[in-house]
Amino acid sequence: MAADVKIELDVSDFLRTIDKTLPAFLKASDKAEDEIADEVLRLSGHEVPKDEGVLEGTGVADRDGQGAFVGYNTPYAARLHEHPEYAFQKGRKGKYLEDPIKENLKPLGEHYVSTVQEALK
Repeated sequence: MAADVKIELDVSDFLRTIDKTLPAFLKASDKAEDEIADEVLRLSGHEVPKDEGVLEGTGVADRDGQGAFVGYNTPYAARLHEHPEYAFQKGRKGKYLEDPIKENLKPLGEHYVSTVQEALK
């Protein structure tokens, strides 16, 4: 027969701490996301296909209700991104957003962590 076990936890200190820490965490998280989006835009700018510069000129790093985002806004932006086999000039290429993220995932992640940790000190 199983014994009845009653465990009581006092979480009042934790709740007081989280009430103070959560706003700082959210602010730091947003800041880190914005900085990472800016860096991805900068890095992708070296790879985005460029003939006349129209596509490159539409690059944006911004924030919406779901967080920070990076994108290019032309009718052909996604097509060029998804077709790395196209012959682009001057070292430009497809996957111009995806590759810089993959190639820099570790430092981008480290930046996020360090930004949040600094805010929570």
